[in-house]
Amino acid sequence: MNKMNKFIAGLATAGLAFGLTACGDDSSSSSVAGPSVGDTELAGVVFDGGDYQVPEGELRWIDVDGNISEKSLSFYQDSRVVTNDNKVFVLEGMGTDNVSLVKPELIEEGAKKAVVWQVKFENANPVDMVFDGEEAWVALQNADSLVKISTTDGKVVKSVKTGAFASKGETTPYVTDIELSDGKLYVLMQRYINTWPTVYPKGLLAIYDASTGALQDTIQLATKNPQKMAFANGDLYVATLGEYNENNGTDADANRGIEKVDIKAKKSKLHISGEKLGAGISAFVADDDVAYVGVYKFYGSTLLAKVDLEEKTVTEVKGLSDIGWCLALKDGVAYVGDHTKGKETVYSHEDDKLTKLKQPKGAQAPYSIALF
Repeated sequence: MNKMNKFIAGLATAGLAFGLTACGDDSSSSSVAGPSVGDTELAGVVFDGGDYQVPEGELRWIDVDGNISEKSLSFYQDSRVVTNDNKVFVLEGMGTDNVSLVKPELIEEGAKKAVVWQVKFENANPVDMVFDGEEAWVALQNADSLVKISTTDGKVVKSVKTGAFASKGETTPYVTDIELSDGKLYVLMQRYINTWPTVYPKGLLAIYDASTGALQDTIQLATKNPQKMAFANGDLYVATLGEYNENNGTDADANRGIEKVDIKAKKSKLHISGEKLGAGISAFVADDDVAYVGVYKFYGSTLLAKVDLEEKTVTEVKGLSDIGWCLALKDGVAYVGDHTKGKETVYSHEDDKLTKLKQPKGAQAPYSIALF
């Protein structure tokens, strides 16, 4: 386990509390208009995780006018949000390990109405979901399998073992991200060895049939410690953090960055190196040839950059100093959360303009964002 993970683990306190209060991969693409609260259309949701300082975080909605709701719903502080059409799914991290379906328009009415169902995957750490009709694949980072569940009631309909891809001495390959495209499920595996210091072999991409769960192929990555992946203009890109340095940061070198995967040739090569990016990548979203990335300098300093994947140009978005993993993108508009103490809020970035959203008083640091 690396120093950052040890720090996080020391702060994390297990617990889940549903309650209305008056006051963090990824969003799934959808052509359906977002849900509404009264006459107000929603643009997405944000989970405020408190930057690991409190046992509970807060789920809030974001409306299309850039306002974040005062009302919220409490979940375990280490949670991620994923959307599909008008549905919101909350994935509670290691220690709570729940997946919940939430109706965001009912947040202000309390958990009994807002939470449709909740299922627990013991000690599994759910980190991502992708949707295949009325079913969804769930990435379980600390388990030796992937599961497919019904989005109607959360019941498991299929399970696929992944333990064979674990590094020697480990029981899990540490799945960190999944994507679904053209009937195929793409599974990104970190495959680290949980010793001290942490050992990082090169990452691995496994490809499954999304319907049957049958393994179709594997592709060795060029660098280590992959974090996220995304399709852009038909190409698959993988963002990697690489190994940590002695200062618990990452270096600006060619041992990390954005890889481009040639699926037919079963090869992946570094497309934009950490030398050009300025460090390793902790957050990554892409649409067409444009990507936004979190450039991880060290814990507490993750900058936002806009990347042209075709031209391989990198432009820092000024005004943000610690976005962590809180990043989403749709229709050319990026939403990003800043963890910086005293500046904990959500921003949008469009046409090279950074706009601060209206944040409710007392809101915690944003951890995860998903858009409708």
